Formats: sequence, structure tokens, C-alpha cells
Amino acid sequence: MASEEILQKTLKNADGKPFQKYKGLQNNFVLENYEIIFDDIQNDRAGHTAMRVRVPHKKAGFPADMYDTKKREIALRDLIARRFREAARTHARSPIPKTSGGEVYIPRPGQEILERGSIAITQYFVEARFTVDLPADGNKVSAMAMNLLLERIDRIVSESMYFSAYKQSKVYNHLQTYENAEFIRENLKAKGLVAFIADGAVLPRRDDDLAPMIDAVPFSCSDDLKVTFEVPYGEPITGAGIPKGFTVISGNSRSGKSTLIDAIYAGVYDHIPGDGREYVISSPDAAFIISEPNRPADSVDISMFVKETPEFEGTSAAKREFVSSPMSELLSVSEAVEMGSELLLVDEEFSNPCVLRKGFLADDEKITPLSDMGSSMGEQGISMIMISGDESVIRSADTVLIVKDHKLSRTEVERKAADAKFSRPAVRNPVSKGIVYQKGHRDVNVNAQEIRTIEIGEFKVHVPTAAFFDISQTDAAADA
Repeated sequence: MASEEILQKTLKNADGKPFQKYKGLQNNFVLENYEIIFDDIQNDRAGHTAMRVRVPHKKAGFPADMYDTKKREIALRDLIARRFREAARTHARSPIPKTSGGEVYIPRPGQEILERGSIAITQYFVEARFTVDLPADGNKVSAMAMNLLLERIDRIVSESMYFSAYKQSKVYNHLQTYENAEFIRENLKAKGLVAFIADGAVLPRRDDDLAPMIDAVPFSCSDDLKVTFEVPYGEPITGAGIPKGFTVISGNSRSGKSTLIDAIYAGVYDHIPGDGREYVISSPDAAFIISEPNRPADSVDISMFVKETPEFEGTSAAKREFVSSPMSELLSVSEAVEMGSELLLVDEEFSNPCVLRKGFLADDEKITPLSDMGSSMGEQGISMIMISGDESVIRSADTVLIVKDHKLSRTEVERKAADAKFSRPAVRNPVSKGIVYQKGHRDVNVNAQEIRTIEIGEFKVHVPTAAFFDISQTDAAADA
């Protein structure tokens, strides 16, 4: 460890010298209120430097009851990450004038409250992990490095890592919203539910899919759907409970059906206060099923859905480089079940019709549709929520719900018997032998390009239904 005086001396000695002199910062520097740690210093001005700031609890001042349980710790880390990001954008979003570099980066949090790696809380300190662009004059160390490390970062730390920078009520609201949501999630099964949508929830999103749409109609439901949770904080929360089994949601065009199922899928995570979906909660293993024509298949068991066909000779171990639209969707169902999902979400808008119901194609007798399997899947603990307006699908459901004027209600229909029996897919052991991370003798880069796109060398792997709502989740998958 070294002192702030040593840090200043190191920077002064490096001023005007080749950029590589920044390597002399590879150390832990103890300042008056916190410690600065350099983990990986960039080689040139095109790179980034990985850093940490560590604030002892005595200086940070957050009350112990804000992080004395795992849930509270997760929520507090999430809140600090948000404030750190805001402060970085205020004080270090742009390069320092008359030089290059000086920016401070931390991943942008979305609407979800997640266990974020950018902030750590131990029994001794609060720690922020971030990257900076060290200032440069051409290819030389800039005198403005002092401004970045001792002024910009200090302002960011002061506005995000000290309890005195927060309104106490805002911190507790963030923590308690998360704890209430987790309480509901943990009690879904006890009430026979797979999803819950609170009365008054705001489901429609703006075009950026983040904040709630202005002037959106709040969610409501009929009395026969209402379920109440006695949450740990505040008044009891009442809303619509979606029961286990096969549920079909129907309604007129633009009634809000797809918005509802999107919100249910987003409900695998908890949301920040003010999002509108704070208490839209679903089973954490929910999987969204869509048609993905031309995707590959590697030894996936779809024998419960498909008779042996020219496309799949031996459907208990389907393996193809490219598959058709209906087969791709059935593969996704099998893979989701194989990975342990107990809730499948299906929207007819993104599905192949012959996967949902019979009678769409002349040869679709080779496929047992999902609607015929729904009740049988429910008997094995796999629930399904499907958006459909087809009468045969509706009559196959255990529960039929109607969306009208953004209100959800139950309706009774005459059910048809379904003879199809679902069997779970054969268990596989996933391997990475098909993924090549080298080009010749060189390793290729694996990076998160977008929230649901991972770049592996020259190739892009698109995972449109992965439960990724934050770029940091994709980064973690790319690093795995």
C-alpha cells in the first residue's frame, strides 16, 4: 500500500513521459477517506484501466440494517451502482478539456434490481469497480491525471458511496420494494400461482423499453382473479394471480395481451420503485418460447412432439445445422424444460401456427401441438401461459383469461379433451465442443455486443429469448 503523497509524486514524475509510465500506478493508494486500487492499467490511450475504490464502513456510514441480509445487500448494491453511474455521467462523462481521456465508466443499470458486480459490500467496506480512460497528451502522460484521480473520482465517490449523499427514505424504499417483491415470489407456489400482477401496475413501456409509458392505463382485474399478499412492508398488495396449469389469454387487437405477457416475462426480476412493474412477479425460471427458423439443433429430444420425419430421422436426438420454423420452436420448448423451466410463455405473434394448434398445414399431423399438450404438461409441473385467439386453443386451456380495455378477467368455456401425453425430454450434459474460441493460433474475442447478442470472433450469437434485460448480464455470459 502507498499514501496519497506517493500517488501525487508518481503522477508528477510521469507527467509528459511516455504513456507506459502509467504502469507505475499499479498499487493500492490509501487516501483520507478511501482507498484507490489499480487492477489493470491500459497500455495506450485506446485502452481502459480497471480500478476500484474502497470506502470503509466508518466513512461510508450506511446503517448496518441496510445490508445485514442478503436481500438488503443486493438491493443496496444496486442502488449505489445507479448513483455511481449518475455521478460519473455528471462529473466524468466527457474527456478532460485540452486532453484525451478522463472518462469514468460503470455499466448502465436497467430497470431491474440485480446483484451487481460493480458494487461489493463486505463486513469492512463498500467497494466500487469501474473503468477509466487515463488522460493523455498525444502518446504521453497528461498532467490532468491528477484532476481525474483526485478530483473527478472524489466527486463521484462523495455523491454515491456515502450515506450522507442519500435521502434515507429513498434508500429504505428501494430496499423494501425489493424485499416485498421477493416475498411475493417466494410465496407464489404456496398460493398455486405462477405469476402475479398487482392492481395499478403500469405495464406499457416507452420506445426504449425502459421507463413506463406516460398516461398508460393502469392494470386491473376482475374480483375472481384477485389474490392478496401480506407483504413485510406497507399495506397488503392485491392483484391478479395466474394459476398453475395451461392458461390462455385472449382479447381484441391492441387490448394489451402482448404487453401483459412481456411484463410477466420481465417479472423474473424485481424492478426499481417508479418502474410501474414493481409487483409484477413470475416464476424465476420462466422461459419465452418463439419460432427461430434456421437455428441449429444438437441432440435435442423432441420425440414427445414430433413423429419421425425427413427433417428429423430419430427425433429423440435431433441434430441439424438449420431447422424449420416449427421445429425451432419445439426445440426451444424441449430445451427450456430440460433446463428446469416450470413456466413457458408463448405469444402467437412470434410462434408458428402449426406448433400451437392442429389443422393449419396438410401434414401437421406429424406435430402434436402445444395446446394439446398443455394440460398434460401441467400435470408434470410445467405451466404454460399462451396468447391466442384461436377457438381450439382456448378450448384446450385449463384457465381462460380475457383482456379488455386493459382489464383482465376470467371466462368459462367448454373444454375439449386432449389425449396427448407429455413426456420430459431425455437429459443431456451440455458441452462446449462445438464452439471454437481460436482462429489459427490466436484466441478470438468474446464480447457482449447488445443485450441479447454475443460476438464470438467473426460470428454473432443471437439469443432473442434469453432472460437478459441488462447488458451486464450479457457480459457475464460472454465471460463465462
